[in-house]
Amino acid sequence: MKLGELAVHNGTRADVREFGQMMVKDHSAINDDLKALAAKEGVTLSDSLDAKHQAMVDKLAALTGSAFDAAYVAAMVKGHKMDAKEFKAESASTTDADIKSFVDKSLPIVQMHLEHIKALKK
Repeated sequence: MKLGELAVHNGTRADVREFGQMMVKDHSAINDDLKALAAKEGVTLSDSLDAKHQAMVDKLAALTGSAFDAAYVAAMVKGHKMDAKEFKAESASTTDADIKSFVDKSLPIVQMHLEHIKALKK
């Protein structure tokens, strides 16, 4: 199960559930763009999470109530900060026009998510 779906199902706060739904919608679109780019570049993407991310999903799946909400928000803040940093670095360093286009199109969405989830943390 994706983290956004987990938030929709396990979140107790309406704003956490709504953010989870936004993650499902927006990240599905970004992932579809990434898959298309990967196919164009001849790269095969894995359909499974790495061990670190699967452990985070498993940890969050075991939580309920306000403990889930707090842990989910904290994980989303941390993850979106890291993603924004990595997208900015890739945009600045890549020489591939298609990759730069993908990153530059996706970065504002990641940054908007970061601002949104930071507001939920307050």
